[in-house]
Amino acid sequence: MIRWRRGTGGLGLRLTVIMGAVLTPLAVVSYAQTLATERAAENRLRAAILGETLMAAAPQVDLLMQARGTAMALAASLPQLATDPAACSAYLRHVAEEAGNDYSFLGFVPLDGQIRCASTGAPHDLSASAWLADLRENPRPKLTVNRDGPLSGTSILNLSLPVTDNAGRLIGFSSVSMPQSEFQARGLAPTGSVGQPLAVVTFDPAGTVLTATNGLEAAAQLLPAGHALSDLAGARGESFLDRAPDGQRHAFAVVPLWPGELYLLSSWPADALDEPRILSGWPPFAFPALMWAASLAVAWIAAHSQVLRQIRALRASITAFAEGERRLPPLRLTGAANELRDVAEAYERMTRAVVQDEADLENVIHQKEVLLREVHHRVKNNLQLIASILNMQLRRARTDEARAAMRNVQERVLSLATIHRELYLTSGQTDIRADELLPRIAAHVLKIGTTPERQFDLDLRVDEIRLVPDQAVALALFLAEGLDKALKHAWRGPRGIAAVGVSFIRTAEGPVLLRVTNTLAPEGAVTDPGPMLPASDGFGEKLLAAFASQLDGSFSRGPEAGQYVLRLSFPPAALEAGEERHRRAEP
Repeated sequence: MIRWRRGTGGLGLRLTVIMGAVLTPLAVVSYAQTLATERAAENRLRAAILGETLMAAAPQVDLLMQARGTAMALAASLPQLATDPAACSAYLRHVAEEAGNDYSFLGFVPLDGQIRCASTGAPHDLSASAWLADLRENPRPKLTVNRDGPLSGTSILNLSLPVTDNAGRLIGFSSVSMPQSEFQARGLAPTGSVGQPLAVVTFDPAGTVLTATNGLEAAAQLLPAGHALSDLAGARGESFLDRAPDGQRHAFAVVPLWPGELYLLSSWPADALDEPRILSGWPPFAFPALMWAASLAVAWIAAHSQVLRQIRALRASITAFAEGERRLPPLRLTGAANELRDVAEAYERMTRAVVQDEADLENVIHQKEVLLREVHHRVKNNLQLIASILNMQLRRARTDEARAAMRNVQERVLSLATIHRELYLTSGQTDIRADELLPRIAAHVLKIGTTPERQFDLDLRVDEIRLVPDQAVALALFLAEGLDKALKHAWRGPRGIAAVGVSFIRTAEGPVLLRVTNTLAPEGAVTDPGPMLPASDGFGEKLLAAFASQLDGSFSRGPEAGQYVLRLSFPPAALEAGEERHRRAEP
């Protein structure tokens, strides 16, 4: 859990999340703009398709407009010519010859349906025609598609306009018929940037294909499979994508040439409605998503290059300094912002001040230690001087009892001098290592008590136990007194060497245990009394009791399995007590 929190609590990730939240509305807006742009581009392409369709079908449209103009001209001139059928027919033949093959029939259709004025010259009877009945009921310009023209016998497009006399009365209709073959023969005009259509066909409201630029037989293969032509007849102009009967995708455009009568359908390659885009074929949200992701990447890189890299370098230096490293290389925050440079400079000033303070403090401590050692050295010298004075008095003593008493005092003074010297040569000042202090005390007492006639074999075992100075002093005095007694009363054995043991261990219950042992003479053994020892006055017993009381401990002594054992058990004081006393003593 902690590792996960540290991973998700980094500055780079937080900046990325914040930037992601800030950029999300912009990404949504960009997505909406992309959709709108694509729709606008598609609408432009569809409009271009429709325009290109009209451009491609320009020859057919021109023919239709030309026929409309001819019909309008005839509607204006026929009222004067209608009374003279021969002159009227001659005029119409002249117009048809001038137009070449554009028209298959020109004529004036009176209301009774008896055609006497026509470009063909022959009279015709259309009185029973449904076409004429519709025009008589609703006079209007009308375009009619007839696959079997009644007069020409071919597929035609007929354009008719109402004809009125000078009084404005309807007298008939001008009729202009165009062969469908002429529409097909005119082909396709050159187009613009979209490209050339595959084919252009015309069809009527019923969905019947009338003409095709690639032939009526081939036109069926280019019609939309999913759209009926009759459904497209009412369109005002549209473009769409669909599949042809052969399964190929095509783009189609429908344009009304004569609304309600004639429509134009063009077929284009499928890519005509596909906008050429950099991300062609990608979904609309791809570009906003890429921009959003790129912005997050930029935020991450910026955070790493401008902040995180410098902070990591600063953190590594701070960590090393906190772990005790004092020889740190200078921080090199290349390219860092001014604020981070200020932090780095403040940190370097702080480290220099701390190092200087530590050096000054160490110098002061060293001076105090030197002074303290000098003081204790002088105390030790004074105690040795007292021992020397006692030694001089010892030579002047007249009785053995006086000499023995003075020798005891001298040995105790020398023991105190030894303790004073060794106590502050150990590893610390707020705590004392017993495995450094006690062996030195034992060795020194053994050195004092050893003579050519008194040799000793010392068995020493001291664990690494740390004591406060107060307990260390009392313990050293107890050991010196106890070991002095052991040396005096130890049995030297047949080899003339006495065995003495000192052990200082921590028990399983918690207190520490000091044992001082010496060998006892076996029962019936002949012993060498050695030098005369003074009678015991109980002073050493009182000293041992006093030292044990200072340690809040208890001691006992007595024979055990051929040895005389002196035991001292006491609880070691917490080291914090010594440290607190040391702090109080410093002021």
